[in-house]
Amino acid sequence: MTVKTTYTPSKLLPGEGELLREQGFTRWLSPDLFQAAAEFLRNIGLLPIYAECSPDKQRRCLCWHPPDCMFEIRTGRALENFEELDRRNVERGWPLLSLHVNESGVHSAVWVSANHYETAKTVLARYGITPALRTPSP
Repeated sequence: MTVKTTYTPSKLLPGEGELLREQGFTRWLSPDLFQAAAEFLRNIGLLPIYAECSPDKQRRCLCWHPPDCMFEIRTGRALENFEELDRRNVERGWPLLSLHVNESGVHSAVWVSANHYETAKTVLARYGITPALRTPSP
């Protein structure tokens, strides 16, 4: 029997985290420009803790991570593709850290290695971003 999962996306909360998010978010970039920017940012030690996409652009909230912290970031995915990515990350023990679903139902998500999940949630909270929730449905 296949268990259906309900996903609750992250929320951007008002308050102190708004100013920090303004500094932590990249500009909205097209996917081809973002790929080059992502490589550069990874090389200087900045990785996303949250990602968003619109129909033709994407942006990410960045912060520094310890060298042994592993992430998977996927943006612009249909629900079926997102669910497959989530299933693979569940199998390797990586929790879903953050999730954005745009008005067209396009999913952007960040998964983190289990040994850094609690720390990453604390960082999200500092930015005023709630962690995503994955709930098995009965």
